[in-house]
Amino acid sequence: NELLKRERAFSSFRTINVLVVSWNVDAAKPESLTDDPANLTFLYDALTSVSTTPDIICFGFQEVIDLESRKMAAKTVLLGGKKKGEEGKLSEKVSSSYKRWHDRLVREVRALSEGYTVIHTESLVGLFTCMFVKNSQRTALKDVAITTIKRGMGGRYGNKGGIVARFVIDDSSICFINCHLAAGLHHVRQRNADVAAMLEEKSVFPSSDAVEESLAYVGGGDGSMVLDHEIVFLNGDLNYRIDQRRDAVISAIQSGDLETLHTHDQLLKEMKHNRGFRLRSFREGPLTFAPTYKYDRRSSEFDTSEKKRVPAWCDRVLWRSRDPERVKQLHYQRYEANVSDHRPVSAGFAMTVKSVRADAWARENAFAQDAWLGTQVELLASAREFYVAQALI
Repeated sequence: NELLKRERAFSSFRTINVLVVSWNVDAAKPESLTDDPANLTFLYDALTSVSTTPDIICFGFQEVIDLESRKMAAKTVLLGGKKKGEEGKLSEKVSSSYKRWHDRLVREVRALSEGYTVIHTESLVGLFTCMFVKNSQRTALKDVAITTIKRGMGGRYGNKGGIVARFVIDDSSICFINCHLAAGLHHVRQRNADVAAMLEEKSVFPSSDAVEESLAYVGGGDGSMVLDHEIVFLNGDLNYRIDQRRDAVISAIQSGDLETLHTHDQLLKEMKHNRGFRLRSFREGPLTFAPTYKYDRRSSEFDTSEKKRVPAWCDRVLWRSRDPERVKQLHYQRYEANVSDHRPVSAGFAMTVKSVRADAWARENAFAQDAWLGTQVELLASAREFYVAQALI
């Protein structure tokens, strides 16, 4: 903590732009982005939503494979895939969905004026993360890692859970979580438990022993846990709903009175009132766009099926920064691509990262160590006084 207070004495800072795009695609294929102009231009609009081209782009998709494929996947998990032919067909079908999206994203990013490299791509039963970094930033990256955390069926199955990616840029550690939490209007506690499990998982990543790496992590951490990272971005279908009657929600949306819905939003309520909620230390930009769930496909009508689900802001982007000044949100918006029952959202950020000067750090570290020795002497003296006063020594 003492060293963190002195950070400005041994660090220099610069700002980079980050773009996070989150979408539950409901098994839609990239080639279905046709007909409507909003479908045709969605990826381009998202990629150009930050005024200067983003240095880091994180696409976090959910439900890339459909429910039928997922049932087959569940069978292979539970029964060990006895029918080899069917299992082979499944993996091919599933991986082809990820590959189609991967190839489309690569093509769209390549169309930007700057050169980019894919640094991460990972999938977990429907979840898909694809991350790009500008070629001019690649040399600043190290400690790159990506992993998955399963939360479905008591942690045995990945239909719910998260993909966690991280890297160190200069001397700042950044973590990205793309997650899909428990569904259902009344499953708030289950969603909260999913979040807590991901943030408290003990060894998500291999720990780092290098001294210079430890400067990048916070709270005495070694980078093995999510909250060891200075900055954490969390996106996904968080599935928090609006506790309000369907007709009341729809009329509020139609009249543009979104603020009245904020008081009934489960995520905002948990962040405000639940002291044990693990996302309390996270921040979110104002919800100035209409709820992103649940639509009839290829229309702007809210769910007209028998279930008539209540519209909700299921799709969110949150962040947490050790120093709140180091992350500034540039935008938070939704898009009108209508091939899924969810609308996509994106959030742009200006993020400040630090570079540590080793000689200046060594000097400040020596001061901090001296101060710690002085504190220890004081603590020992007061402890001795206490024991003498109690006639224990």
